[in-house]
Amino acid sequence: MLARLIFLVLMVAVVVMVIRRLRVRAAAPRKPASINAQTVRCAHCQVYLPNTEAVARGGLYYCSQAHANQVRQRP
Repeated sequence: MLARLIFLVLMVAVVVMVIRRLRVRAAAPRKPASINAQTVRCAHCQVYLPNTEAVARGGLYYCSQAHANQVRQRP
């Protein structure tokens, strides 16, 4: 009888420790995902943006197709 009681108390203690550890992990702040994209500057408006979103034309980068077209239309 005493062995069963000790076993039950140990099991409850283990369950409580596991639950506490899981709650602490859930509350811990997570690191934001790192962004590996390089940034480039728009040749027209000088705004920085990831090169994956930029429009490349003539060795220069632009933030939009409209800015790339404006540069082409200049005299």
